[in-house]
Amino acid sequence: VKFEGGKLPSSIGGLIHLRFLRLFEAGVSHLPSSLRNLKLLLYLDLDVACKEPVHVPNVLKEMLELRYLFLPPLMHDKTKLELGDLVNMEQVWSFSTQHSNVTDLLRMTKLRSLDVSLSERCTFKTLSSSLRELSNLETLDFSISSKTIMVDYVGEFDLDFIHLKELGLAVRMSKIPHQHQFPPHLEHIYLLYCRMEEDPMPILEKLLHLKSVELRPEAFIGRKMLCSKGGFPQLYALNIYKESELEEWIVEEGS
Repeated sequence: VKFEGGKLPSSIGGLIHLRFLRLFEAGVSHLPSSLRNLKLLLYLDLDVACKEPVHVPNVLKEMLELRYLFLPPLMHDKTKLELGDLVNMEQVWSFSTQHSNVTDLLRMTKLRSLDVSLSERCTFKTLSSSLRELSNLETLDFSISSKTIMVDYVGEFDLDFIHLKELGLAVRMSKIPHQHQFPPHLEHIYLLYCRMEEDPMPILEKLLHLKSVELRPEAFIGRKMLCSKGGFPQLYALNIYKESELEEWIVEEGS
C-alpha cells in the first residue's frame, strides 16, 4: 500500500501484539517513533524502496525479541540506530556502518546472516576482525555505501570464518584475494562491481567446497578467463552475467 505523504501512521504503535511487520516497497520515507511500542516483533522488514532517504527513529533497540531485520538501503544522513541489545537477532539486512556502530553486532551471537554496507569511516579490516566473534555466521554480504569510494579492498581482505558458507562482495578489488584469505568451507560466492582486472578463476577454482559462483555486472573487466583442468571439483552452477568486456573463455577438459 501507499501511505499519504510517505508517512506510516503513528497508530501502527497500537498493534502491540504484532509479531510480523513487512513494509516491502511501501514507499515510506518517514517512520513514526510509536514503533517502539511493538516490543513483541520477531520480523521487521523496512525495505520500503523509497527513492529518497528514509527517516528511521532510534527505537529498534527496544524490540528485544527481534530476530529478522531488513533496514532501508537508503537512510537519512542524520539517522543513528542503536542495535546492541538485540541479542536474539538471526538475520540483519542493509546494516550500515554509517548509521550504526560496528560494536553493536558483537552481542548478536546468534546472527546467521548479515548484509553490511561499508562507509569511509569503517575499514574492511576493522569490520572483519569484529565479525570474527560471530561464530554462527553462515551468510555474509559486503557492499560499499557510496559508488564514490574508490578504495581497493584486496589488501584488507581477511575472511577466514570457519562456518561461513555464502559470501557476496560488491566492493572494489583490482584482483581476487588469495584462496587462503577465504572461508575454508565456502560453498557459494557472488561478485558484483568489483572491477577486477585479473582473471579470478585461478583462485576461485582452488576453493574446494565451492558449489556455485556468480559474476554479476562489472565483477570482472578483463578480456580473457581460464578454467583449468581439475579446478572447481564440486561446482554445479556458474552464472556469468553482463560481463561486457569478456572476449575469450577457455575451459580445459576436466575442469
